[in-house]
Amino acid sequence: MDCTSVCSPEYSLIFLVNPPAGSYSRILLLNAFVPLFAIVIFTVLALLPDLAWPIADFPSPYPASFPFPLPEILISSAFFSLAHLLRVPLFSLASLLLPSESACLASTFLHVFITNGLRLAALAIIQVRHTMDYPIPTCQDPAFRTVWWLSLNFAEVFAAIVQGYEQLTLYRDVMVPEGRETEFLERLKSGSLDDPPLENPYSPEREDELEDGETRSVESRIDRGLEKLLAIKMREELEEVYGIPVIKIPVFISCLQRFNSIILSIGLSLLLSAAYLRSPLSLPLSDQNQLFVHQSKTQSLSDQLLMRSYSSSHVPFIITTPLVLLIHAILAALHTPALLPRVGVHTAAYVGVLVGIMSFFAGLAVWGALS
Repeated sequence: MDCTSVCSPEYSLIFLVNPPAGSYSRILLLNAFVPLFAIVIFTVLALLPDLAWPIADFPSPYPASFPFPLPEILISSAFFSLAHLLRVPLFSLASLLLPSESACLASTFLHVFITNGLRLAALAIIQVRHTMDYPIPTCQDPAFRTVWWLSLNFAEVFAAIVQGYEQLTLYRDVMVPEGRETEFLERLKSGSLDDPPLENPYSPEREDELEDGETRSVESRIDRGLEKLLAIKMREELEEVYGIPVIKIPVFISCLQRFNSIILSIGLSLLLSAAYLRSPLSLPLSDQNQLFVHQSKTQSLSDQLLMRSYSSSHVPFIITTPLVLLIHAILAALHTPALLPRVGVHTAAYVGVLVGIMSFFAGLAVWGALS
């Protein structure tokens, strides 16, 4: 997107003729429900394993100074940060080879591949398979709780909430209190839009005017003009991505997006981890002969042979991994600038919640948590 389209007079005229009405502080207050909702969801999901699938003994493999689930939270947060930082380099690399829209989709698919690869890497780093008490994934195994906490993407939700508030601040200086639109248009005709009455009380420009009175230097005017142009550029870029102004997105949709992010992460992580832990890839060659040392002696020989042939197969991993990548890639593609304005923020949120819930229960099923 070039500078002429970003700073086009038509875009500025839209905000001047039809400025967004409402109180900026009220919008911030309403959006406070998003982090509160995320905290409630995290609290419920953190307590769910112990309430729904309790186990008698859960020995921690970590030292007392570094207790469970701190390693899982730190590793998942670190890997999310790494994947998040790779977004821009991946897009820049794709832009060198492909057109803009194709580059956006290609970089999204690469990012999905890397994200799920890091999910598998986290399982290997923590050595989940080496500490399992059962030959196959089950909710009665301590590994279930390890995978559960790895999938609780605290860092991702926190980054999304911070990003949401940063986007709202771009509209701080263009908000017009309800009932004062006429005053705004009259001052627009007279060319006095920079006077204090309509300035936001929390705006840096208002503080400068109170300090300097009515004497403002040319340099300060230029700086404010550049800041406004930058804000216009960023607002237009956001509205090209979402299809609507960010302040027009209902808080309910923002809460659905955070719920979708959390529940989808758990579902895909449970699916991917169950397939990986059933595969010999999860164990080094030297340990494969001891894969079933913890198997119960009360099982019959036929049950043991059936369990061994199933748990040592690559088939679940070969089937599940492409399926997880496909689901994740489709949902990620819906949120790209090429598709999101056409689909709509509301539709993308509803589709994400439906797919996230289905993935969540499918992940619980493969771990035997629904039986």
